[in-house]
Amino acid sequence: MDLFAPIIQELRTWTQGLHDSGIRYSEYEHEHISWPEGTRGNIVMQCDTALELGNPRDESASFILWTADEGKIRDGITTIIGPDIPDSPEKNMPFGRVVLLGVRGFTTDNCYERHRELDIKRHDINLKGYMMRAVSQYLREWSRISKESVQNAFSLRVLSSALIEAYREIDYVKAVEVLFVTSSPQDVRFLQNTGQHSARLISAMNKMVKELSFDCASCEYVDVCSEVEALRSMRNEMIKDKPR
Repeated sequence: MDLFAPIIQELRTWTQGLHDSGIRYSEYEHEHISWPEGTRGNIVMQCDTALELGNPRDESASFILWTADEGKIRDGITTIIGPDIPDSPEKNMPFGRVVLLGVRGFTTDNCYERHRELDIKRHDINLKGYMMRAVSQYLREWSRISKESVQNAFSLRVLSSALIEAYREIDYVKAVEVLFVTSSPQDVRFLQNTGQHSARLISAMNKMVKELSFDCASCEYVDVCSEVEALRSMRNEMIKDKPR
């Protein structure tokens, strides 16, 4: 199953366009970056905050995309579009984060639960001076970075290193790539729309599996099913196998 292949391709085209436009654009290969763990709860108070990413007053987007075609994922690569944390001219930045994964063993039966496992995995990140709050149903993420951490050179590369290593612990994940976008509210809004599209795809698939519902005329996901080959193929197989 390759549910998100068209969205990954759309994302590649968009990021290449930004690169060609001359916008600030950096790429890094993965390297382990040591950073101390946070304390329980890892709270960063407002008075101790140097920078906020994705504050509710700003634009924010955070989601995962996966594919069974590992060749479509540039394993270990981190892309930052816009300024990194040490280079931020403001105390608040719009923030987009997409984790792209090459996976194995996904089926219609386990796909939805594995997607949830992968989404929850980001909460395992525990870095001193970095506090993250996520609202998964709205595909948003709000982070605070402490003054001490910024002084000690905390960066998106530190965060990416921890993310890549966390996802590599999962046995069915074979490749991990990370994209950060801090360039502008407009660019993060593009990611919001992309994430909402991906969320509708996974919801449509889950509805078919859980409800065995194939009445396209009354389905709220008919728009996404009609444009994604993986969903059409899954629907046709399930109709064929459905008990008479």
